[in-house]
Amino acid sequence: MLTFLRKFKVTIAVILLLGLFLAWWNGTRSYDDTIMATVPVFADVDESSILQQEDIKSKLEPSYLKYAETHNKAGAKDTESFKQTIASMAYSAISPQGAQVQEDLGGRSGQVLALMEENSWAEYKIHVPQDGYYQIGMNYYTLPGKRSPVVRAVRIDGEYPFFQAKKIDFQRMWRETGKPWYDNQGNEFNPRRLEASGWQYREFRDTEGKVYEPFRFFLKRGEHTLRIEAVREPAAMGDIVVHSPVAAPSYAQIREEYDRKGYKPVRDFSLHIQAEAATLRSDPTLKRIEDREPTTEPFNKDAIVLNSFGGPTWRSGGQWAEWEFEVPESGLYHIGARYGQWYLNGFPAQRSLTIDGKLPFAEANAFTFPYAVKWQIAKLGNEDGLYLFYLEKGKHTVRMEVQVGALGSVLEKITDTTHKISMLSREVIRVTGTNPDPNGDWRLEESIPNLVARLYMMARDFDDVIQELYKLGVKEGSSDISTIYQARDQMIDIARDTKTIPARLGAITDLQSSLGLWVNGLSKQSLILDYLIVQSPGRSWPKGEAPAYVRALTMAGDFAKSFTKDYSGVGNVYGNEETLDVWVARGRDWVQIIKQMIDEDFTPETGIKVNVNVIPAQQMQILLLANTAGLAPDVALGVEGEVPIDFAVRDGLVNLNRFPDYKDVAGRFRPGALIPFKYNGGDYALPENQNFFMLFYRKDILEQLGVSEDDIPQTWDEVLNLIPMLQQNGMDFYYPHAPNNPNLAISEFAPFLFQYGGEFYREDGDKSNLDAPEALQAMKQWTGLFTNYKIQKQADFYNRFRSGEMPIGVADYSTYILLSTAAPELTGWWGMKPIPGMKQPDGRINRATGGLGQTGMIFKSSDKQEQAWTFLKWWTSADAQEKFGTELESLLGVEARWNTANVEALKRLPWQKADIDAILEQWEWFKEREIVLGGYYTTRYIANMWNEIVLNGKVIREAVEEGVREINKELRKKREEFGIDDAGTAKQAAADQGGGWP
Repeated sequence: MLTFLRKFKVTIAVILLLGLFLAWWNGTRSYDDTIMATVPVFADVDESSILQQEDIKSKLEPSYLKYAETHNKAGAKDTESFKQTIASMAYSAISPQGAQVQEDLGGRSGQVLALMEENSWAEYKIHVPQDGYYQIGMNYYTLPGKRSPVVRAVRIDGEYPFFQAKKIDFQRMWRETGKPWYDNQGNEFNPRRLEASGWQYREFRDTEGKVYEPFRFFLKRGEHTLRIEAVREPAAMGDIVVHSPVAAPSYAQIREEYDRKGYKPVRDFSLHIQAEAATLRSDPTLKRIEDREPTTEPFNKDAIVLNSFGGPTWRSGGQWAEWEFEVPESGLYHIGARYGQWYLNGFPAQRSLTIDGKLPFAEANAFTFPYAVKWQIAKLGNEDGLYLFYLEKGKHTVRMEVQVGALGSVLEKITDTTHKISMLSREVIRVTGTNPDPNGDWRLEESIPNLVARLYMMARDFDDVIQELYKLGVKEGSSDISTIYQARDQMIDIARDTKTIPARLGAITDLQSSLGLWVNGLSKQSLILDYLIVQSPGRSWPKGEAPAYVRALTMAGDFAKSFTKDYSGVGNVYGNEETLDVWVARGRDWVQIIKQMIDEDFTPETGIKVNVNVIPAQQMQILLLANTAGLAPDVALGVEGEVPIDFAVRDGLVNLNRFPDYKDVAGRFRPGALIPFKYNGGDYALPENQNFFMLFYRKDILEQLGVSEDDIPQTWDEVLNLIPMLQQNGMDFYYPHAPNNPNLAISEFAPFLFQYGGEFYREDGDKSNLDAPEALQAMKQWTGLFTNYKIQKQADFYNRFRSGEMPIGVADYSTYILLSTAAPELTGWWGMKPIPGMKQPDGRINRATGGLGQTGMIFKSSDKQEQAWTFLKWWTSADAQEKFGTELESLLGVEARWNTANVEALKRLPWQKADIDAILEQWEWFKEREIVLGGYYTTRYIANMWNEIVLNGKVIREAVEEGVREINKELRKKREEFGIDDAGTAKQAAADQGGGWP
């Protein structure tokens, strides 16, 4: 035993020493700035690309920062003492459709104009007395829609002045309805958040919060036309106000005013405003969350208590929360907060603070919350001391809004430099082609002007960013800043040996992707609050954390409870009562919504009580083991699409078409979505959600190439005609291929197979059909994209789509979400259409493709099959799916938008109309593959065929025939194993094989 303890201690010591060494090494290697001394300084060097005349961004508007910089250099100044208020009904022109007059809205008498439909608009004439900067604001009233923020675009004299003007958010207001509710385990849950109606005023400002102040619009003296366009969601407009910029006074000026007015500090007062009790918020995703630090208020060691606010969801520019509080006397107060900011490694987060709707002084526009891996107390102030806030006796509101302003210029510089790298890569590709010989002597310096100088100047751009980040308070040792160091050093390394560029094109592409992810990551400024502090000056501040021994005791208690507490149950857990057991393979946040819907809607309507348990997503073996042990639930949700047939062949599931209303329920989905769940004449699952492949394209770039929106490829022949044009201009077409995930190969091949009229199997799944003429032609078409047309075998489509290197390509639902939420500069410049297809003899285009999602199924061992079917019908109904999708998006944001398989529910969810229309058009051709025993060999060998043909140059027929032989062996083996005869009927099912569960 002593020997063991000695070895254990030695091992721990070695691990600690190794950890300290790695931490030291990581810290020192990232901050070696001596390399910059070797970088030459270039003066008066043109670092623009030779492609600048056809720059992909020439059709894109400049950013707001560049717009302001251009006008500042030309001598533009703020105007003074001007204000023009325009009633919304005083329009000079409106769109023929979508604009509507509303009367006596929200307590406001008279008529106002509402923009109800996407692309509706109203124009107004404004008259300004002098050249200079003006700001614009608007009263607005949100109307019932799809719960998303109202988005408007602004044109001045027919043009968008900068790209942020195409997407300005006007947030809705949300409040909790009622108090939090508790399950029968004592755990606290968020109350529902409903929209609070009311008129609001907001200046036109950056949706992402990357600019501190409202936008300044440069206008020349005279008359101008202001057009406000509806991008998303209906809302009424009150007054539109055009005015000279308003500069908030500095704190020093405010302090002088305090002294002049004789304001005095209050005494003996301290108030903790519990952050979880926010009275209003801009987004329903902002909610109460749990924290287990013992000093978090309140704390319950025995159950979940939602004792803090914000966290990962309170991160995007423009999101705000508001709290009410009351002070006993007029005077000067300090304000602070107990917060956690462990989300941005080494980077501070920022919030603006307003009191009673006003900014108290300029510095309140950007309070900084430094990074730390523990709770902290923020005492709002600067290096000269804490700020004093004057508050009148009585009630007040304090609002905190996400602000990214300090990082805005830094993130833009990284984006610009990434664009320069992209342009340089395109120049290289024009010289070397898309697949250059890495050993060739390309003499790039002769073909590309200022190549070395441009590389060194990009390195200096990155170094400037590094120094700026340090000034902003980024901590040394941050792993995030190392990304910029690596980019800087890579540019220097390439500049020193430009002959290596053709061999390093892949690394350069990876660098662009990592920089894109870096920018997106730092644009999210998450913060968690426990409480706000309002107290008298001189009073002591609370501690940020409990003492170490208290935290250790709490952790020990939680650890001890983990041996007895069941963490899989969600919401009300019923004991020996007659209940339906439902297992859900999704995240806990998702399952909590399902359980809340069950308790609020399903159980009161049907009287059926339901226990819901969480199981790990994508670990379907748990269901297999549970069924083997006789512990299977009645219903399982979130089941991967390939799984139901594995259970059905073993006689483990209920055949749903034995229920008399099955056909009516199946009508909720596209017929092709049900194919994977059919076996031996039965139907064994219902789809919950569906993935989908679509064609994404950049309107601006394709227009420059002479491809109008009406000419976007409809067929694969048209795609093949487009690819050479793209490649001649240093661009490429994208088709997905995931070499590290062979399971996706079958989905990548399926569109070509189905569009050529082929199938994966014949003879009821007894044999592979991949050697049929249609399948061989499909394989030729698929692999030919990579062999004959040399499109990239692997690429980060999202980032290369943004950079313009891949202005068109096929991608799935996740790309749609990314482009919708994280590419504001492309607003209005990208579109989505159904994927290309094959033209049929009748002139129609076959666009068949699938998108296997998750399913719900009923176990045959259940003794409550009728109740289980009632539950599954309710869950897949349009009403339930709409509510779940809405609640999910309210909880987790647009990133979690629910791609329901229910066609009617999809139409109701908050997608933009043009996007819904494109998806529904694609769904007209929706078709999924058949799932058969041994089908995993099909997946494996389709990936192998691609590798053999594309990477090893094997003849298509040979590669396919070799794969088909192996697939057929496995199909035959599996059918024999489960006693399935040639006619495709099951013998004696699972009982004859010891339950059929190997």
